[in-house]
Amino acid sequence: MYVQLPPLREDKILHFPHFPTVHQCVIFRNWGLVPVNRIAKVLDTDENTVRAAAAEMGLDPQLPVHPDWLTKGYITVIHYNWHILSYDAICTLLEWTPQRLAYTLREDDFQEVKLGRFKPAVPDCTYHPLTPEEKAATEKIRRTVLEMNEKLPAYTNAPFDFAPCFDRHGGKPMILSDPRYEERYVYSYCALYGDTFTDRELLDASFPDKLLEAYAANGITGIWTHVVLYNIVPYSFAPSMSEGWETRQEGMRYLTEKLAKYGLRLFFYFNEPRAMPEAFFQDHPELRGRQNGDYSSICLSLPEVQNYLRDSVAMLAKNIPLLGGFFTITASENMTNCYSHTPYGQKSTCPRCGKTMEHTDSYALVNRLVWEGVSSVSDTIRVIAWNWGWDPRDTPAAIEKFPNEVAIMNVSEQGVTKDIDGTVTSVLDYSLSIEGPGEYALSTWKKAHECGHKAYAKLQLNNTWELAAVPCIPALEKVYRHMRRLTEAGDACPDGLMLCWTLGGYPSPTIQLASRFFDNARPVPELREIYEEMFPGQDVAAIAEAIHQFSEAFDAYPFHIASAYNGTQFHAPANLLFAQNSGFTATMTGFPYDNLDSWRSIFPAETYIHQLRKLSDGWHTGLEILRPIAEHTDDPTLQELWDCAEVCDAHFRSMLLQCWFVCHRDKRPEKAELSIPEILAEEESISMRVAAVQAHNPTIGYESTNHYVYYKNNLIEKIINCRYLADIMG
Repeated sequence: MYVQLPPLREDKILHFPHFPTVHQCVIFRNWGLVPVNRIAKVLDTDENTVRAAAAEMGLDPQLPVHPDWLTKGYITVIHYNWHILSYDAICTLLEWTPQRLAYTLREDDFQEVKLGRFKPAVPDCTYHPLTPEEKAATEKIRRTVLEMNEKLPAYTNAPFDFAPCFDRHGGKPMILSDPRYEERYVYSYCALYGDTFTDRELLDASFPDKLLEAYAANGITGIWTHVVLYNIVPYSFAPSMSEGWETRQEGMRYLTEKLAKYGLRLFFYFNEPRAMPEAFFQDHPELRGRQNGDYSSICLSLPEVQNYLRDSVAMLAKNIPLLGGFFTITASENMTNCYSHTPYGQKSTCPRCGKTMEHTDSYALVNRLVWEGVSSVSDTIRVIAWNWGWDPRDTPAAIEKFPNEVAIMNVSEQGVTKDIDGTVTSVLDYSLSIEGPGEYALSTWKKAHECGHKAYAKLQLNNTWELAAVPCIPALEKVYRHMRRLTEAGDACPDGLMLCWTLGGYPSPTIQLASRFFDNARPVPELREIYEEMFPGQDVAAIAEAIHQFSEAFDAYPFHIASAYNGTQFHAPANLLFAQNSGFTATMTGFPYDNLDSWRSIFPAETYIHQLRKLSDGWHTGLEILRPIAEHTDDPTLQELWDCAEVCDAHFRSMLLQCWFVCHRDKRPEKAELSIPEILAEEESISMRVAAVQAHNPTIGYESTNHYVYYKNNLIEKIINCRYLADIMG
């Protein structure tokens, strides 16, 4: 397989001194996630020794391993071990080949980017008996773990056990008299991003009946999933890469038939044709297009490549007749066509495409070939061209070159600008705090209609990378205003909706709110009316005031796409603190480290911290309004809203505390309002608060492409980390 592992870096090693030894860190992070025999194999010892070492740290030596971690939580296992184990050791834990690991890092929603594009070249880790000094430090860990387990409630829901959560949102399918939007599609909340179509059990786990029922009850019409074309059709250029394609197509047919029972259709996220590494072009030099780093595009100017794309799509349309559609992306982080990573205004360095076409021609060619493949077989399968990554100056010309049957999709909030305490920011994607639709989206949809195309809006209603550790951010007023503006957009009103990226697919109160706008036959509802329907018999006035406070507080969020990707917000209660600057740069939704200058992005540090203070304080005001209602209700929707609000409150406060910690440690000029001991003590309490909610709500800390960004042991490790720092810095 022509996929390679990220390079090793011997100069980038991260140490975790809150554990006396590295092997203890390995045991602690993998306890309950990975079978003991695999941990023992990695540490070159036996199972009894590993269990005894776990007990020395206060862990239950007989704790059973939940099998879902290795099938549904493998990203968590990879992330937890990235800095402490070698590639070979990680493969041993997972029982994977290096080739499978390389493919996962490349194709499982940019994992290699999330991990920093390199692997720390850590030495092999082996067990050794503890020295007296290590035993003394381990005893402190043991006392901490036992203390935390005594204080925390028992985890009553197993990880990944979302069925009871989905069941709360089920019911009869929503019947619309006059649908305002022809499609309303989402990403399955618990779908694995990788290669699931070969395994019926994983398909059923990724698309469970309870979730499908909840989607149908909330007016959803489709579910999208990621595909890699050479995996699902015969790849004539390198047939070995297509091994198992027949089985995958059978899985796709099975899934479309299952979805159809709930009135749902399947949409493919189409990011093609994939660029290939140098080894591929040693065998196929004639296919090379534009080179970019270690990868080059497969040139779409070549007839054989065009035929591959067109014929492959036609095969899928024929063999999977219940398919809902393809939505394409032609300028994403993944390199595809020869213009996909070419800066605006420049010619592609491809020796063919650079002479014969511009950016817009390349984008149009991809979509024309997809449409030709689909239309040769089906008149019900949609093709939707997402303009993510296009330069806005290209959009009008590109639309004019597309077949009329191809719909044009734009991120609704894209291009909206906002002055945040003197710093002007703008949105590319993933913002609830800055509301859409913006002028760029409106002009794109209007242009699409003028040229005879359908127009689609890509939204992000539940959560965003502003905070993805909760299934929804309950700033519902912002969602309400966004949905209402879409209905009032006149000749720019979109014809269909993509409601989320991989994050945001939970059938939450936010989706319930948005569904009130799906029917043209229903007057646009007032917000109070929606609350009364969502929370019958509750103190709606107080709930509305709490949500108002959440929404106003969230308006202070210091949003920029780089801060949304690199900030601490996703990992906050589990993000470790370091006594000295780690020297690591934050990665896209992967590891924030202690990199304040990446967290703040375009904002001056003082502005970023000030906005976090406003966000945290304002949110906490709303939380205290909601608390007495939530503590005395058995309404499941309100309880779910409370869990999300409580965890958001903890994350926002932790973001602020970690900024203050770095300012103290690095002697920065920005003022920290608490001392280091006070920060560490509050960080410890925040980790406990979040763990207490997660104990009864398995959606907390989970996101489909990162799996669990934190779990119980991970949160307790943060407390161990804080107490270690209190000893050496207090």
